[in-house]
Amino acid sequence: MRRTATAFAVMIASLWIAAPAALAHTAFESSDPSDGVTLAGPISKISVVFSGEAEPSGQGFVVLDPSGELRNPDRVTSNDNLTWVLHFDDPIAGGTAGVRWTVAAPDAHPIDGTFSFTVPAVAAAATPAAGSTPPAKLTAPAVSPTATTLDEFLDVSTAQAPLLGVFGTLTRSLSLLGAMVAIGGIVFAAVVLRGSERDIRSVLFWVRRASVLLFVGALGELIHQLATVNGDWLSIWPLSSFATAMLSPVGVAISLRLIGGGLMLWAHLDVVPAQAKTDPVLALRSAVPVGAAPPPPSFAMHNVEPYLHADDKAWRVDGDLARVFAGLAATLAAFAFDGHTVTEGMRVITSLVAIAHAGAGAVWAGGLLMLVHVVWLRHRRGADPRSLQLAIRFSVVAAIALVVAGGAGTVLAATILDSFSQLWSTPWGRVLVAKVGVVAVAAASGAHNHKVLIPRMMRRSPSDSRVDDEFRRAASIEGAALLMVIVLTAVLVAAAS
Repeated sequence: MRRTATAFAVMIASLWIAAPAALAHTAFESSDPSDGVTLAGPISKISVVFSGEAEPSGQGFVVLDPSGELRNPDRVTSNDNLTWVLHFDDPIAGGTAGVRWTVAAPDAHPIDGTFSFTVPAVAAAATPAAGSTPPAKLTAPAVSPTATTLDEFLDVSTAQAPLLGVFGTLTRSLSLLGAMVAIGGIVFAAVVLRGSERDIRSVLFWVRRASVLLFVGALGELIHQLATVNGDWLSIWPLSSFATAMLSPVGVAISLRLIGGGLMLWAHLDVVPAQAKTDPVLALRSAVPVGAAPPPPSFAMHNVEPYLHADDKAWRVDGDLARVFAGLAATLAAFAFDGHTVTEGMRVITSLVAIAHAGAGAVWAGGLLMLVHVVWLRHRRGADPRSLQLAIRFSVVAAIALVVAGGAGTVLAATILDSFSQLWSTPWGRVLVAKVGVVAVAAASGAHNHKVLIPRMMRRSPSDSRVDDEFRRAASIEGAALLMVIVLTAVLVAAAS
């Protein structure tokens, strides 16, 4: 296992060093001609300036000339990947022209925009010297585009195939859901769950299914990335842009998710008596004041382990330990190569904070979904729900995960946002506000469980099952909220900051 961990650490470090260096925001900065300007004569060169490095992506740079014809530049040049110059052998003249651009930021996610300008119909005639041949006039086409045509061209929402954006959100959501459930399920099975062999087997069943979902979602992300680079969601063959896509930070993230999903499939069943296994919750509980009161007499080993029953089983990660946790580590490492962590702040800091945020979020969200599954599984088969045991043990882990996720998320938001007003003035900020709102609902439900339900479960009589039903409903509501958080997180990864 030490050799595997060392090799894995070297691989991640190499990928991190090889990835492009962190840059400031990549956004449109200016153009020449500027938007809305009226020029004195025809133009054969257009400059587009970005605040960070950018590469043409998809359709790249397209011009709608005054005749209504779509034109690609004859040449596109740049010395620094910040200023891109579009060269036209036949100058643009004769009315209002529009420019639409699509470029990829260093995180390989595309950004796009438009601007327009007006040029005169006929180039100014030069006075010929005596005995010389007069220069030819540049006469523009007589037909100008209608306002509707130009407006449609300048509407960036029509620039990309609508299905491409939907497909991207769907595949990111699938891979993120798979990652959250697989990581959270592994931690839940190894740290929190103490019960029957059937309970543990069922959780590991969903860990493996989540790993498949992660793998399939990552494959979908790869298809989406190729379609984005080529400019059409169907343009993935021939794979001319495969190397470009896979060598980008997003491509590295996709590769790590594919590796992680494959390795976490090795999470197989092997159980031991819970009393014979060292319990991490015992050490964590000293830092988290959950269940501080003496446990009820029904718990047999409370002087040795917190809230265990005599017949409890625990998951023993056997010889597959290295592969399972290497897959978990690869999946977490992918978050250092995806989204705004690639382009914002100091690379090493934002990468570590992003991994901490994703890992803690997975422990909370994925673990809670597995808790809800176990509670309903026991309820359906009429078994003892052992709600107090689950609530106490998961609350210890979830409380720590919530603090880490909240702190890391705050640092990331402060790094990505340039000003507080971007919370409502940018797509990324608005999605972030929605995510925080849903997280607040889930956190409030968890706080209710911690402050109200757990004390009630500790005081109740053994025959009173009403509090078990209430706990099951509350946990289900919290789990549904966290599923919505996962979808909003997938949207945040691609939203413009």
